[in-house]
Amino acid sequence: MQLFIMTLRFLTRIPLPFKDDTILSNEEFSKGIIYYPLIGLIVGLINFVVFKIFSLTGSVFVSSTLAVLSGVIVTGGFHIDGLADTCDGLYSSRNKERILDIMRDSRVGTNGAIAILFDILIKIGVISSLGFDKGIFAIILSPVAGKMATPLLFNSRYARTGQGLGNIYLREKYDIRSILTVLSGVIIIGVFINVYAIIPVFVCLISAVLFRKHCEKIIGGMTGDTLGAGSEIGELIFMIVYIMEVNLL
Repeated sequence: MQLFIMTLRFLTRIPLPFKDDTILSNEEFSKGIIYYPLIGLIVGLINFVVFKIFSLTGSVFVSSTLAVLSGVIVTGGFHIDGLADTCDGLYSSRNKERILDIMRDSRVGTNGAIAILFDILIKIGVISSLGFDKGIFAIILSPVAGKMATPLLFNSRYARTGQGLGNIYLREKYDIRSILTVLSGVIIIGVFINVYAIIPVFVCLISAVLFRKHCEKIIGGMTGDTLGAGSEIGELIFMIVYIMEVNLL
């Protein structure tokens, strides 16, 4: 339970009624990945509650916008920040060292701003298009899919020298924790018995592997920013494929 609470605090800004000053080693803390899909579910359910409350406005656009905003607030924009930094760096057309410097810079550049804009617009657009009924599944399950895909990004080396947040999780090969994380995500999504989620989950997992290889080609590995970006991209891929499947079937 202690590890779950610390992982929840790491990935979200959900206020907890108690304080825990326990310090875990990097190895102990990295075991918290098993809880990623569950935390994704918690975030998704909070967004769902916001969506349902504001559905009383009768506007699916307003409800969708506030549900997406809820996700940003609950997570503190943690992964979106990583997406922005990653886009600023990877697509700056610079060498590896300069790319890593740009990604470390706290300022948001043009590429990062565009990435944030389209990330939010796509989410709002998908949920709005799905409507009040089918949009619920995209809201709840997309954070789960993004989190369950994250361990597939861990099978890489740390692109920087020294230590960093990303270095806590990265390893040269998949381990049992990564496998269990993906399986737990599949189980959580399976509970909703939503046939439309099967293909989006599969594509989401494949996209995580492809994104990791893309980062390795450019900077030789992964960083904390690219891990966050991968999770955010996983959510987007899930939502896009989900709405495509809903419209086709």
